[in-house]
Amino acid sequence: MTAAPLWLIENVRLPDREGLWQIAIDKGRFGDITPMGEARNESYEVLNARGGLAIPPFIEPHIHLDTTQTAGEPNWNQSGTLFEGIERWAERKALLSHEDVKARAWEDAKMANRQRHPVCSYPR
Repeated sequence: MTAAPLWLIENVRLPDREGLWQIAIDKGRFGDITPMGEARNESYEVLNARGGLAIPPFIEPHIHLDTTQTAGEPNWNQSGTLFEGIERWAERKALLSHEDVKARAWEDAKMANRQRHPVCSYPR
């Protein structure tokens, strides 16, 4: 099995930061974010961003906002099976209201906004 390559994205602009930066990626995870020109490991494969802006993606993972934050309401899926899960959801679905769904979806959106992409949560 081949190890994932080390990547370095260089010449990157970051939100609310002056100058150009370099972002290390090791085993598929973001690592150090350092100003351009700092020493780097020569084993990195380099991608030149040519001054492009690094920002989180404009996507949301697939979620069902009507089901968010409903685990255990009104009952837990004790067996863990799909069939019992469908039964438990039928019980919960009978309790849904427009305001209930909207309130839980809003809480999820606020929580997601606090979970920012590592590229945007660099030290200040």
